[in-house]
Amino acid sequence: MKSQRRDRLLLQDMLDAAREVIHETPATAALFHADKFRSAYILRQIQIIGEAAWRIARPIKDRHPAIPWNQIEAMRHVLVHDYFKVNWDRVYETAARDVPRLTPQIETVLASLPLDHETPP
Repeated sequence: MKSQRRDRLLLQDMLDAAREVIHETPATAALFHADKFRSAYILRQIQIIGEAAWRIARPIKDRHPAIPWNQIEAMRHVLVHDYFKVNWDRVYETAARDVPRLTPQIETVLASLPLDHETPP
């Protein structure tokens, strides 16, 4: 069963993790691969984005179909359950290209929610 954490907090978790990814992702894949600790940290932040996305209520996802919810959740699944299948080039590509595109979308969803928004249990 998914947690009862509110959607607003989950979206904020996504945004915070996305900002960390953007801040920590090096300019090149070579630098990313050379720094195992940084690459592991970035992977963890991408995992957090996926975990939070997985827990967001379906009505919010349906109202924001431009966000690739299924892809985000699928990547989370690989990072959590199929860690031996992690494609580090894909992780870098996600960090360098996809997360910066996702960030303004998350900001838009957050801004669309009333401050007292709560998902019913």
